[in-house]
Amino acid sequence: MISTLKWFNVWLRAVMELGIVVALGYWGYKTGESATMKIVLSIGAPLIGFGIWGLVDFRNAGSLAEPLRLIEELVISGLAVFAWYVAGAQSMGWALGIISIVHHVLVYALGGALLKTHKEA
Repeated sequence: MISTLKWFNVWLRAVMELGIVVALGYWGYKTGESATMKIVLSIGAPLIGFGIWGLVDFRNAGSLAEPLRLIEELVISGLAVFAWYVAGAQSMGWALGIISIVHHVLVYALGGALLKTHKEA
């Protein structure tokens, strides 16, 4: 049975990932100068961000797999926080940064890992 705290952390993860998508899309919309560029950037930035995230698989990196995944997730979260900031939504950036940090701390505090082994998957 999954504890309430673990469910809360699953919810935090979902909010974090949604915040990343929206941050990149919002940045694209605010950055684009024409209507076409606003659309292209607001759709393209999240696609590229999550595309890169999804392409990298650290499970074959041995003992470095988990630290590398943590670094990757913190970098992506950090870029999304920066995207909120430069798009003029600093409070959203702060919120996303806090959510990301709390989520990642809870993952390890609850004895979990970001990467599932092939046996767990």
